[in-house]
Amino acid sequence: MTNPKDWQAGVTGRVAEAVRRFREERGMSAQDVAAACADLGYPIARSIIANLENGRRSSVDVAEVLVLAKVLDVPPVALVVPVGETGEIEVLPGRMISTDEALQWVCGDLPLDYEPANDTVEERFDEVRRHRQMMYGLQKAISRTEEYRRGAALSRDMPTREHNSRLVAQFDEMISDMSLAIQDLRAEMRAKGIHPPTLPPALAHLDYVETEDAWVHVSEAPADAPGVRPPTDEEIEDPAGVYNRPPKRNFE
Repeated sequence: MTNPKDWQAGVTGRVAEAVRRFREERGMSAQDVAAACADLGYPIARSIIANLENGRRSSVDVAEVLVLAKVLDVPPVALVVPVGETGEIEVLPGRMISTDEALQWVCGDLPLDYEPANDTVEERFDEVRRHRQMMYGLQKAISRTEEYRRGAALSRDMPTREHNSRLVAQFDEMISDMSLAIQDLRAEMRAKGIHPPTLPPALAHLDYVETEDAWVHVSEAPADAPGVRPPTDEEIEDPAGVYNRPPKRNFE
């Protein structure tokens, strides 16, 4: 199970990344944000904002989220749920869900454990919508990683270069996890008889599975390759079964 402190740090990290992103989009410095917070009647020092963005704070309170959201002119949920920035988040300790589901829960639109009825048009729409959200998040993460990678390569300032290098490592890990999650989702969709949306050429490798000889496209893979055929009842109940084995990270 996820360590509670690790989960809390993850939530804080999402808020910090959102604050930094919206602040920079609005051309505001940390001092500008601090001054605006003070004008609202709830001072948040520039050093606190800087420590938050640099990962030196392990938590952020609700009052800070509300005030920062007002200063940055975004709804508070935009600081908590990174819609359009990633495909899924750990909304509770050990509980991964899509950002779309998280947004609907935080906004009170749907309960957290909502599940559409099986084999319905509603289920197909939900699965395709979830896929779209995850794909958009993955593509944004890839774009952001390349931005930080260029920053690390071109910057002459050592602290900035090291900061960008750390961000590249974090985003590379995020991209790997998101890619695996999309492979799992596409396998689940096929198992339900739902044809997954076509992948863009740059991400076509996500539809390759491992056989005894090589990696091949799912359409050419044998019947016993993971994610190609619907799982049997025994495999669904057996987490170590072929269907439930997670896709590998590297392609040969």
